[in-house]
Amino acid sequence: MKIKDLPASVAASKADWLPGTTWLGFTPTESDLGSRNKCQSTIQRQFGSGYVIEYITETFQKPNPGFDNDAQYIADLEAHRERAGRLIAVHKLRTTSRDLETIIGPEEFRQLQDMWAQDGKRFRWSVAFPIVQSFRIIDDRKAKEILGPKAYARLYAHSSATLRPLVDEERELIADLEIEPVESKNAWIGIEDEFALAESSQINPDTERAISRDLAALEGMDDERLARVKRRAAWIADRFIRERQRAGNLTCDECAFDPNELASELGVKPRGFLDVHHKHPLDEGVRYTTTADFALLCPTCHRVEHVRIRKSKVSHGA
Repeated sequence: MKIKDLPASVAASKADWLPGTTWLGFTPTESDLGSRNKCQSTIQRQFGSGYVIEYITETFQKPNPGFDNDAQYIADLEAHRERAGRLIAVHKLRTTSRDLETIIGPEEFRQLQDMWAQDGKRFRWSVAFPIVQSFRIIDDRKAKEILGPKAYARLYAHSSATLRPLVDEERELIADLEIEPVESKNAWIGIEDEFALAESSQINPDTERAISRDLAALEGMDDERLARVKRRAAWIADRFIRERQRAGNLTCDECAFDPNELASELGVKPRGFLDVHHKHPLDEGVRYTTTADFALLCPTCHRVEHVRIRKSKVSHGA
């Protein structure tokens, strides 16, 4: 898989000296609520509905006095040496009302501030965005080699307290970088935050029934969570269909069957000849799923796909 295969573009870059694994943090100008809200809205506007590519700086900051021999600092310093100057990951971030202390827990938050907060201002990285989907970049070249000196200098020559928005030329330079998915431990935040959005949205009943059938094999959840997971999946599927309709792309994703001519002849809507299909039903409620997890299939291809899924379960002993 390559960056250009992602369902949305890379909107911006984050320069870090510590790799983000479960969250990316930003430090507001002050600790008050107004400063935090301003910082959060700025970052949210910068990444929008796109992804963020993470760059590890060549330099590594010194911790507060007394932490030079801290085991975590030494481990982080060693890890930094291996990644310095490189583009390491692409992340999907989620805006949430949860603060950093809630996301990582009070003990880890306290240690983070003890080690890194400057001038006694204990709100370092307090505006945090959980990473709900993440891909490791499989390319060991330095960022300057990938981007070229001009783009590299524009993005990383100066420090920034926010993200660094990419332009189209820079997106083209990273488009063919190979990536692979990695586990996102905070995927649950994105999933659960969207339960409320799904509950308050109108969803086509046919879509909801179709997705409920696709998720019939989900196990290990209580009835209330299962209902919420199914509702969220149907909400995403409904959005997926509307996006395809707006783009005028109503064809089968498997065999390319185009129902438009037939629908025009019969005086019906093309959408009625295609089924919405969840490509990874067992990931629902576990991985942060998006519109990229759905497909439009003609009834024959849809039936074939479900036969494949059943055979796969049997071969894996499910």
